[in-house]
Parts: sequence; C-alpha cells; structure tokens
Amino acid sequence: MQNRYFLFLSLFSFVLGFSQEKISSFYPKDQGRKDVFTIVNESDKKTTLFFIDKKSLKASQFDENLKLKDTLSITFSKKDVDDIIGHSRSENQYFIYWNGSNSNEIVAQCFDFQIKKATSLPIPFDIGKEKIIDKVTVNNVFYIITVLKDSSVLNFYSFIDGKQEKKVVDCSEMKFLSNSNKMVSFWELYKEKSILVYHDVIKNISDETPASLVLSTNKKKAYINGNKLSFTFDVNEKFTQMLTIDLSNFKASQKAYSKPIIKVGDYDYDIIGSNSFLVNNVLMQIKSSPKVLHLSVKDLEGNEIKNISLTEGMPVDFKNSEIIQENGSIKDSRILDKSNQLIRKTNNLNPSISGYYDDNKYHLVIGGVSNTQQNSVILGGIIGGFTGALIASAISSNYSVDNLNSYSNKKVVYIYSTFDKNFNHIEGDSQKSAFDKLRLFVEENNNFTNQTIFKFDSKLFFGGFDKNTKEYSFYKFEE
Repeated sequence: MQNRYFLFLSLFSFVLGFSQEKISSFYPKDQGRKDVFTIVNESDKKTTLFFIDKKSLKASQFDENLKLKDTLSITFSKKDVDDIIGHSRSENQYFIYWNGSNSNEIVAQCFDFQIKKATSLPIPFDIGKEKIIDKVTVNNVFYIITVLKDSSVLNFYSFIDGKQEKKVVDCSEMKFLSNSNKMVSFWELYKEKSILVYHDVIKNISDETPASLVLSTNKKKAYINGNKLSFTFDVNEKFTQMLTIDLSNFKASQKAYSKPIIKVGDYDYDIIGSNSFLVNNVLMQIKSSPKVLHLSVKDLEGNEIKNISLTEGMPVDFKNSEIIQENGSIKDSRILDKSNQLIRKTNNLNPSISGYYDDNKYHLVIGGVSNTQQNSVILGGIIGGFTGALIASAISSNYSVDNLNSYSNKKVVYIYSTFDKNFNHIEGDSQKSAFDKLRLFVEENNNFTNQTIFKFDSKLFFGGFDKNTKEYSFYKFEE
C-alpha cells in the first residue's frame, strides 16, 4: 500500500509538472467513427491525415501550424478492396495501397493535391509460392518483402508512383541458425514458432515513437537505418542474427552477435530468456535466468562496448527510476523494492529491452512483459476508438497507436536507465519522454476517438476527435 501511495504521488507530481500544448483544432463535417493514419512531408512542412470509413477515404492536408488547407476524397467498395497495406509519396502526390479483393492484385489510390484530384488503379501482383514477411515504407517508397517457400531467396517489390518493380536478393549462401542450433534456410527461420506469440511475426520498429517494452519483446524485428533494412532474430538463445539489405543496390550482408553466457550449473540453466534491440547502430542484448540478468552492448562489428551483470542481492546501480510493475495500466502500478524481484520477474515474463538516442544520451527501458492476449491491441485497449479494421501495421502512425496501446492488459516490470554516448551510466532521476507524457495524457483523457500519432519537426503530436467539444484537435508533446 505504501509503495502504491508513493507511486501515486510521483505520477501526480508528474501530471502537475508538464502540460500538453494544444496546437490547433477544426470542426470536421463528418463526425463519424473512423480509422486515421498520417503521412508527414517534412520537406514542404505539410501533414496529411487520412480518414477512413467503410465507404470512403478522405485526405486532409495541413500546413506547418496544423491548420487545415485542403481536402480530397475517394469512394471505394469492399468488393474491390480489403485493407490498406502501405503508402508512397512523390512530391505532392500520395499513393495509398490496398489489398485487392482479387488476391493477384493491389489497388493504388493517388491523391494529387496539385491538380486537386483522387484516382484509383489496379496493379497486378501475383507472388505464387512466395510468402509475404514484411511491408514497410522507406524513404517514401513502399516495399512488400517476400521469401520463396523452403528457400533463402527474398524478393523486394517496390511501389512508387503507382508502379511496381521486383528485385531478387538471394541469400542461399548464408547460414541461419534455428532455436535448436540447426542450420536452416531463411524460410525455416522465419516460420519457426513458439507458444509465445512474440515469436511469430516480424515486427517493424519505427523511430516515429520509442518502441514500447511490449513491442520490443518480439523475437523477430525489422529496423530502418537510412536506406538500409535490417532484420534481427532472437529465436536462438546463443546468438542475435542480423540480415541487412541495402535498398540502394539490394546487396545483403549477415552478422551473428553472441549473447551473454549463463554458465551451466551456476544458475537455473533450464529457464533462460533473451532478446535484443537495435538503436543508433548499437545492438543491446538482454539475457536472464531466475538469479542473474546480463546486459551486453555491441557495435555492429560485434565489439562489446559495455557489459552489465546483475545478480541476486546486488543493488541496481544502473537504474534511473524505481523498479515499476504495471498491471495493464499506468494507473495500476506499484514499486518493487529489491533487485531480486526485477531479475526474477523479468525472467518469469518475457525479457525485453528498448530505447532511443537523444541529446547524446541513450534512454533505455529494461524489464519483462507477460504473454500477450490475442487481439488486445487491435480491439482498442486504453485508447478506444481506433478499430484497426482497415489499416495494416505497415503505416507508421498505425504503428505508433499500436505502440501506445500495447501495454493494455499486460503485466510489465521495468526500470528506466540513462547512459552517455559511450554507455557510461548517468546518475539522476529519469526524465519523462514525450512518449511517456502522451501515454499518460491519453489514459487521463478517454474522450478522444479517431486518434492518430505522428512526429513532425522532431516533435511528437497526437490528434483526436474530442467527443465533448466536437472538435478534431492536435496536441504537441516534447521531451
């Protein structure tokens, strides 16, 4: 009870210590329930929101002050399209890509704000025995990535200006290691499953918002760095495997990074958990047993920059916060007293690490996450009103909403840690990130529907329809 009281005081002080800034608002003509995603054009300081219902897609464009400037719309039939899977952009033309009702085609919708017109066209897309493993937009080009069944041959389908091009990346000469230390094809590595749903798909990690500890729990991730796309796999407890594709020439490179060692016999060896996270060209690996927690930081050449070990009874001298346990909500939290609890609970749950780099500092979240409940993110969670029915996770702002919503219905145990650029620990209390502030704001204000989250001019923005004022409003959150 005392721990809950002090945590409540901490949260209350935090709420008093910051105020979100309302930037602008407008009164939408159609106030119905919609899915929303956002595309930001930093070059011309324009932000475009796409409002989707069951029959139409409306694109509303805003200036640098988020004032409404223009709107285009197009109708569609669910007999012709299924769901939105991605987007590309060329100057002032925005292309939205849908799965077609015909499995052998994709439908592209073009919103041209220069000629004030929206059009639609089908694109043939027959992948035969290939399996789609990821969809992602990189530098305004939309990619669908497949692997040929039972092989290590990857195919990159690029979409720009409503046109498609295919590039083949043959990784047959590369070696991939399964969970049981068997050499396998990329296909087998991708298909490897576990009773934990965190193993089953590749999760795109975007810098739109810092990845939550929940999203980073996935054992298979994809990261964008400039014009490179890197896949990491943590299905094997001994190694993090990374496959990087340079999208400028479609050359592939591979690297395996050894994980910290937990010696047989020293600890409860049969209960081992591990994971990794990539940020700012640094790979952070976590490995745990019920009695020890290891953190290893490596550069992309595999050189170890830092190694931290925490065993039973030791103080957690690299933390910048209390040990926090959430039970489905930031409001339902308590403080844990001992390092033993952090070690044991991290291992009992799913070990995870996440972070971001800002102002020459690494801001990390380290801990564990309970098994997910099917559809808990998709069905709304803490920010009801986002149905997720029409937008795939290939859309970055949809990723950000899922990211914000991911803690719903989960038990999460974690600490905040801050390090300098050389990974020396920085003393002091952890400062709340813009994402933390947004998360608390949304939990405290459940009157918003049709939400979207996006980054513009290095600042984080939240948009939502306020059921009380009947306005669609934008709020800014800063570090």
